[in-house]
Amino acid sequence: MFNKKFLIGFGIFALISLAALFIIGYLDSDDTPALPPPKPPVKKISVYVSGQVKNISVVELEDTGNLRAVDAVNKVGGLTDLADDSAVNLAAPITDGQHIHIPTKEIFLQSPRVDDSSDLININTADAEELSALKGIGPALAQRIIDYRERNGAFKTIDELKNVRGIGDKKFNAFKDKITL
Repeated sequence: MFNKKFLIGFGIFALISLAALFIIGYLDSDDTPALPPPKPPVKKISVYVSGQVKNISVVELEDTGNLRAVDAVNKVGGLTDLADDSAVNLAAPITDGQHIHIPTKEIFLQSPRVDDSSDLININTADAEELSALKGIGPALAQRIIDYRERNGAFKTIDELKNVRGIGDKKFNAFKDKITL
């Protein structure tokens, strides 16, 4: 049925085809090592740090699972010289959205809050209620005075009180004889 030349030719063709398929398959195999799986995205938290720190700010920290208040304070440049670091637990764990406030050392060390020898109110130590007793100072403005004092330290002159938003010359003149440092 088939002649000998045909069978030999067919055999050679089959061998060449198999060899070609083997070479193509060999060349097509990928010896490149597999890429490592992508790292999971780094989780971050945001914390608001205020008070007696060098840069009041919202900071973003990589959540390592072991973040402490001191990490957020260091991220904003550290504490000022007026900071009362004993009033805050800097070793406390922190969470996303937390507010860390470092109070002023002077507020806790100075007394009396009102000068007992007169009716003058000490603007460096008075609380919001005492400041509200001054003519033209309501609760909101009293809080702005306290916030200003915590950010900038003790008032050095009574005129510095005019740096607080909402206190102009007219309002200041209405109570300047009732305040002291």
